[in-house]
Amino acid sequence: MSMVERLHFMRRNGAVRAAGRRAVRLVLPVALGALGCGAPPAAQESPAEDAAVRVTAAKPEIRTLADTITLAGAIVAEEQVTVYAKITGYLQSLEADLGDRVREGQPLAVIEAPELTASVEEKKAALAEAEAAVEEARAAVGRHEADLKFRRATLARLRGVRERDKDMLPLQDVERAEAAAASAESLLRSARAKTRVAEAAVASRRAAWETMKRHAAYANISAPISGVVTERFVDPGALIQAASSSRTQAAPLVSLARVDRVRVVVDVPESGAAFVKRGTPVVIAVEGLEAIAGKVSRTAGALGAATRTLRAECDLPNPEGLLKPGMTARVTLELRRLEGAVTVPVEALQGEGVYVVEAGQAVYREVVTGLQTGGRVRIMQGLSADDAVVVNASAPLANNVPVVEVR
Repeated sequence: MSMVERLHFMRRNGAVRAAGRRAVRLVLPVALGALGCGAPPAAQESPAEDAAVRVTAAKPEIRTLADTITLAGAIVAEEQVTVYAKITGYLQSLEADLGDRVREGQPLAVIEAPELTASVEEKKAALAEAEAAVEEARAAVGRHEADLKFRRATLARLRGVRERDKDMLPLQDVERAEAAAASAESLLRSARAKTRVAEAAVASRRAAWETMKRHAAYANISAPISGVVTERFVDPGALIQAASSSRTQAAPLVSLARVDRVRVVVDVPESGAAFVKRGTPVVIAVEGLEAIAGKVSRTAGALGAATRTLRAECDLPNPEGLLKPGMTARVTLELRRLEGAVTVPVEALQGEGVYVVEAGQAVYREVVTGLQTGGRVRIMQGLSADDAVVVNASAPLANNVPVVEVR
């Protein structure tokens, strides 16, 4: 055998031996299995349990549901007044400073107006002059009344003489007496008219004097309300212009705010406006203070055209002054309260219904839902108190799918 042939022979023998070893490895496990050797097989579940979906179920609960909304609000003073001067002059003194508490009627400022004081004295002198003219007119009336009385007496006497004896007294004397009496009566009427004119002048000048006095009294400015000075705008010595209307450009003196009672103002969106009215319960939370329970005191009664919100206000006592105007607050309003509502957890809802467990199967029930709050939803129709409602499932459910309840 040549060298080449011997090499081919050796290669063929090596391939046969390798194939033999592979065959032994393949046959050995089969043989061991046939003899019952090796690891035991895993335990197998029953086909029904293996196909069922594990679920957690619960019965509907009867609860009281409260529909609430929390909004940002602002604290404002119950009353706030900006004080202006009603006369022009120089600020002589300002009796209140920023943060001072004042009482209604307490002096706040004094305006110096010499021209106004001179006008008061002028009106007073004019009134005295008119009163003197009245006295003079009344004296003239007295004189004319006396003269008329004398003329009438003289006329009566002459008529009597003439009636007794016409020859003793000429008719001309009687006629002169009648003319004198008529003239005296006319003078009396004129004097009385002058008196009325003088009295009217007195009334007019008295009114002018009283008006000027009231105008001069505006130089002493008093607090219109009890409260605290929240702003100060001027200093003594400044020229103060009189405020002629509510749209005046004159500088104010001070601003006052009543803070023993405050208002919490909140704007309710259109979705909740229908449920907010006088007496609606609220809880007001201010940072750093305890929450305060209260009620809505008033509403605007109409939504703002621009914001589409309803303005609501709540009055709160503030005897210690802890609530400051300008503070922000979180206002929680209780819009509705439903007693005895049938509820299920929100996660139980599947589309328009829920799954209930009946005879080991998940049965889909369509329901009518209502208010949803606090993780619960009201079921208005479709469930009874004894239904087992599926809350959680280990796999997606379908109608009539076998289920197993787990606790």
